Amino acid sequence: MQQKTFLFDDPIDALSLRFPTDETDVSLYTEEGWHQFYIEKEFDPLLQESDLITFEQSQYMVTLRGQLQDVTLHPIRVSTEPISYTLAAREFYRAPRILRRSEWGAKEGLLFAGLPSERSDVPKGDTHAPRSRRTLNRRKQPAQKITSSNTSQTRQDACNAAQKNHPADFATSRTITHDATGKAYRWPLRYSPDIKLLVLHHTAQKVTGDARPPAERMRALYEYHANSMGWGDIGYHYLIDEVGTIYEGRQGGENVVGGHAYCSNVGTIGIALMGNFELEQPTQTQVQSLQWLLDELARLYNMDLQQAVQYHGKTKQPIVGHNDVIATDCPGKYFKPSIAQIRGNVISGNVQNTVNFPRFTDSRRQPTKTLRKRVQDFGNRFSRRFYRTRRQVRTAARSGNTRLAALESARKTQNVQRRRSARTRRPGRPTRGLQSAVPASTNVVLQETKAPAGHIRILLSYPKDSAELFGSQSLNINGTRADRITLARQGNRCVAIHQPTTSNQQLILAEGIVRIDPSGGITTIDTWPNAYNRFRGVIECRVIDGRLSLINELPLEQYLMGLSEQPDTEPLEKQKAFAIAARSYAAHYMEPEHTKFPGKPYHGSDTGASFQSYSGVVYEQNNPNWLRAVAAVQHQVLKRNGEIVKAAYFSSDDGRTRSPEENGWKNFPHAEVFSSKADPWCKGFSLRGHGVGMSGCGAEGQANEGKTAQQILEYYYPGTTIERLQ
Repeated sequence: MQQKTFLFDDPIDALSLRFPTDETDVSLYTEEGWHQFYIEKEFDPLLQESDLITFEQSQYMVTLRGQLQDVTLHPIRVSTEPISYTLAAREFYRAPRILRRSEWGAKEGLLFAGLPSERSDVPKGDTHAPRSRRTLNRRKQPAQKITSSNTSQTRQDACNAAQKNHPADFATSRTITHDATGKAYRWPLRYSPDIKLLVLHHTAQKVTGDARPPAERMRALYEYHANSMGWGDIGYHYLIDEVGTIYEGRQGGENVVGGHAYCSNVGTIGIALMGNFELEQPTQTQVQSLQWLLDELARLYNMDLQQAVQYHGKTKQPIVGHNDVIATDCPGKYFKPSIAQIRGNVISGNVQNTVNFPRFTDSRRQPTKTLRKRVQDFGNRFSRRFYRTRRQVRTAARSGNTRLAALESARKTQNVQRRRSARTRRPGRPTRGLQSAVPASTNVVLQETKAPAGHIRILLSYPKDSAELFGSQSLNINGTRADRITLARQGNRCVAIHQPTTSNQQLILAEGIVRIDPSGGITTIDTWPNAYNRFRGVIECRVIDGRLSLINELPLEQYLMGLSEQPDTEPLEKQKAFAIAARSYAAHYMEPEHTKFPGKPYHGSDTGASFQSYSGVVYEQNNPNWLRAVAAVQHQVLKRNGEIVKAAYFSSDDGRTRSPEENGWKNFPHAEVFSSKADPWCKGFSLRGHGVGMSGCGAEGQANEGKTAQQILEYYYPGTTIERLQ
């Protein structure tokens, strides 16, 4: 096994590897451990290209270990230029704009020249691109036989059989090999006579905690397909980022054949959502953009989404996941179960509807440590942190790259100085390089806080190690006022930094536990690449478990207004029932004896995976029906024997609810309330969620029958009473 460090004169933004055989085993060193590359076979069994690793900050150095013989590095450098029009991200209640290739910055030269590759859909000899690859061993190597795994061979055999038995599904109407000026395309444009399937994917790259603009991620994916894989273009027809922006992918216009699903490209359109949905959920904004796009494509290609189609001899729905056309994990466990909901929303014309994602008890999305940009001292702080060991420093020096070696030496010296300073710094003394805004003897350092009565504290899933905040009016930071501040982590303390517009000197406004009060206004977390980044109430900054953490503290009723668990199109009585249940669930955990997160300074989190889905001001502003429901049942909770009931609820079941015991919940409070019940309104549905308490489909069915919120709650929570929360 070899281990080698590679230095780059120009920093790289992403990396994939070309392997000589399927059995090659290579890993990339990160602070989180060794990331093992896998060969991406789902596009084409002949591919020997690895998955793509996108760095959140440009890198000068990477370390690989494993079977490095004949492995080829494919580094990618992307432009940081902004997209070519001002308003890229959409607000989810408006029709999204599709960014054309010229707008997001596609390198059109890759359509005609780049790295070579073998593809099963292109006869050998059709592509003769110049070889300009950076190989691990410089000497010329003998040709290596490309071995094929059993899975790859099975896929090829199945494809051969499909082509033989269903030739019409592989027939194209025309082929274009050259552009208007006579230049030959690396990937000729073939066209499908009609479109049968809209196939949904994920890009398998986690976006939670990725501070890069999505357009740069798009450029990296494009170059990965077009150049690293050697295709000459990206395989997807469309891509959608986490804020809902849609990107045009494969060039060629309507009916052009893509490269998104092996053996299933003719007659299909491939749409990929940015994210790794084995680890994270799509955003609701992303889903709404997807639903809008699916509706547009169905109209464009005259598709009847309610009518099943025959494809390769099998009956399929017109909107499917990648896993429906080939054995794969794509589009991920969080996304696959929601495709039926998405299809239903598009068919009904409710493209603005949100969807419910499955909950997994072992998959709470944790805030990911990300960068604080420090290029000058060659530091790296990002979700996949790459750092230098002593061996790597020596390698840099031996390589003759004195600049890198000097930068690393300077970084180490600065770290030593910081540690010495930290040992001698007195409480309240300002951080090195910054001026305190108040005298050291009265520096604002909070040690602990307690939420006012009736206020809930919610941990936000903010992913970075620093944050910039501004208010709709002046912010009160531990008693000091400013219009905009930066929050940063200094050891186990949060530091609030302000730079007045009239001065180049940065000021420390507060440190320790920092509380930002917008004085009745709204605080925006400007560095959160999330459509839902505006909040009422106090934002409290702490360092918890070694990471910068933001807690939103606000009155329970304001929290309920931003709870994003009910689409605004649901019947009012259902929404009222869910508002009472959700308030009861949250209020139960606000009681000290019922702590959801023992030892933590918050009551809940903003993710439904571990608490309740909460999206703040943006959600409440765009869901007026939900706000009316919350106001109609203000302060109302479910109680039994004078105690607040932990009113569990879920999406759908198969005709009956489950008891806590069936779900494996031991010592569930007031378990007798949650005995299994017939749920005929959910007939034909499958179990989505834990199945305990009130179901979404059942509550909707009863509301449509004319039942009131009180009657719905009495059915699912018998023996409880609706009382005012004191």
